[in-house]
Amino acid sequence: MIAAVSLLTLRLSRGDVAVLSVHPERMRVFKLERAVLTLNVKSAKRRKGWLSLRVETVRMPEGLEVGFRAVSQTAVEVTAIPHYAGKYRGLGVKYQLNDPFGIFGEFGEVEFEDFTIDVLPLALLAPAQKVVIPAVTMGEKPAGRRGAAQELYAIEEYHPFAETKEILWKRAAARTPDERLLVRVREANIPRSLKVGLLEAVERGSGRAVWMDSTTEAIAAIGIILLHAGTEIEVLRSSSGGVARLRASNVDELADLVVEMWMSIDASHLPEVTSEADFLVTGLGELDRRVVSEAARGKPSLLILGGGPGSSPRRMTGRTVVYTGAESVLRVVSEVLAR
Repeated sequence: MIAAVSLLTLRLSRGDVAVLSVHPERMRVFKLERAVLTLNVKSAKRRKGWLSLRVETVRMPEGLEVGFRAVSQTAVEVTAIPHYAGKYRGLGVKYQLNDPFGIFGEFGEVEFEDFTIDVLPLALLAPAQKVVIPAVTMGEKPAGRRGAAQELYAIEEYHPFAETKEILWKRAAARTPDERLLVRVREANIPRSLKVGLLEAVERGSGRAVWMDSTTEAIAAIGIILLHAGTEIEVLRSSSGGVARLRASNVDELADLVVEMWMSIDASHLPEVTSEADFLVTGLGELDRRVVSEAARGKPSLLILGGGPGSSPRRMTGRTVVYTGAESVLRVVSEVLAR
């Protein structure tokens, strides 16, 4: 009799159960930070207490260390520790719903395709490296230091290496012999923004998480340096709808940029990205494409290997910096600012 009542309860409750629910549906954490979400049974309140939830397996994209535990009769807490920065989509759950006495059970499976974990790179937490702005840098924004632009920065005493055209000649003509000879000092300018072309055209399978992590850390480090210097960063990448553009003028916007730049791979607009970008970030596999290899020879570039420091010798070739995650990105940023 007890078994019959228990089975009837399970059958009657099944009609109220749509699927499991997940909360929250989108999360943002730093790399190696613990993310916590909850799976709950969706059921009418009057029958929800008649069921018990047992989760068999939880699937998440590679690069996330996953664990789970029951926190109540109808709720399971899932923890995920990301080892790589980037964007991760999808959550799969195999579960069992049991009757009140644990005699009968029904198995189910659900996919949360829109579930997203944004994993921020640790480069956002690091202090900004100071880039030396060359005096001959051209741009639209005053740099707050001496240079070769049109705006006046200061007036100082003449020295043998000063430009004679900058001497204040009218004042010099009226000066007495014991007065100092003064010259104008021009201010340096910097670009209002720099465009980074992110070139991804190769399917990396399970290795994409490592490559995505190195690329995210590199672009975040570049962004921090540029923002500290007073220049905005704009990332360009090829997408099905054309050239996707993501801009950041502060650290909060940079945090959004480094996760939103990860989208479906589409190489149809790589030529436009390579021609418009000021410098390039790409991988070793993309160099097999002629448009990428030719652009990398002509522009400052970061070649992301995606492995650890020991996976490849650290070296610099021409205008390309081979990046494994241990190198500084200052060289490529300085070269672009000195264009």
